[in-house]
Amino acid sequence: MPIPVWTRQRSTWHTPKRGFSSLPPGVRGRRVALDELPEREKEIFSRILRRSPDLLLIHLAGHVRALSREKLLGVTSMTDATELEWAAMAATLAPLGEYVGSIGMHRPLADYSKQEVLTMVEVIVTAYQHYFNTHDDIPF
Repeated sequence: MPIPVWTRQRSTWHTPKRGFSSLPPGVRGRRVALDELPEREKEIFSRILRRSPDLLLIHLAGHVRALSREKLLGVTSMTDATELEWAAMAATLAPLGEYVGSIGMHRPLADYSKQEVLTMVEVIVTAYQHYFNTHDDIPF
């Protein structure tokens, strides 16, 4: 399963055919493993990664790039969530929507205060745990 990533800050690089290219923050890409690359690219990127192990291979704007972790926002997904866990996640949506509606749905998340974000996390965690406490499907 591909792992999506987003650029955290402006990313600029140079290629002989196109010259300088630049992408704004928030551009979506995906992580790439060395074994997914053609043999020639695999050799080149393995040398680059040996010299700079803090770089990640990203498929971004139609090309594979080696970018610093600091330039990326990553997303890791919950692996092998059970049906009960998916149901618990879905059960958090109604309380979350109610809370977001009460503080102003028109506001971007970046404008929320620290206390509003902490309350939002509390609403989600409480609803998730409540679902587990009321749906005891544990077989033992």
